Amino acid sequence: MPSSSGISVVRAITPEQKKRLDSYTGLNHPVEFKNKYRPGKVRLGRVIDEVGFISFDYKYVIQKIELEHNIIWDGSRYAYRSGYYTFDGRMEKVVWGQYHSCLSEREYEQLLALARAKGWPVL
Repeated sequence: MPSSSGISVVRAITPEQKKRLDSYTGLNHPVEFKNKYRPGKVRLGRVIDEVGFISFDYKYVIQKIELEHNIIWDGSRYAYRSGYYTFDGRMEKVVWGQYHSCLSEREYEQLLALARAKGWPVL
């Protein structure tokens, strides 16, 4: 689908590529974030459930994360991470989108409530 500049912003994929993309999941994978304050990473928890769908060359997902006991920041036992898988520029490897959000259960509920208050038809 070309943008107004004529540059294609999405790509059609073959049935084989769709099957590969659909098979990617974060289930049981650890969730780690870069520590902004010192070298290394911080382990948030692990993915215990995931929902998603494919649109062109992206698989959009919401992952339910069971938080580590020392990571709980607002009393929530779970967090939700919205993100996507897509192919690299050469359409060879499936990669996790580097830009995504991760909100605690309470924060996610608060964000959805704000959207509902504006009349958005969400949950």
